[in-house]
Amino acid sequence: MSVRVQCEPFDPWQVLAAHRADAGLAGKYGATTVFVGTLRDFNQGQAVSGMTLEHYPGMTERQLERLCSEARNRWNILDVLVVHRYGPLDPNEAIVLVAVWA
Repeated sequence: MSVRVQCEPFDPWQVLAAHRADAGLAGKYGATTVFVGTLRDFNQGQAVSGMTLEHYPGMTERQLERLCSEARNRWNILDVLVVHRYGPLDPNEAIVLVAVWA
């Protein structure tokens, strides 16, 4: 299980491939579920040029880790990866990546 909260932009597909290789998951899973949330350039009919996300260091990571642990206890999950951004974001940038291998 890996949870990262970071300010730096990331390419979700590169992060996904790197984690899969680093975690030694090749040949061990039958399914991968991936969610990628991105910043839209509109909201309720209004243009959006950017957004800033804030978080509470330490608390944010603990809460995400708790959610991942609950999922692993409930279902037969091999691995979970969560990457979540904070700070300034531009439209079309990834905000969150959640991947589950089972």
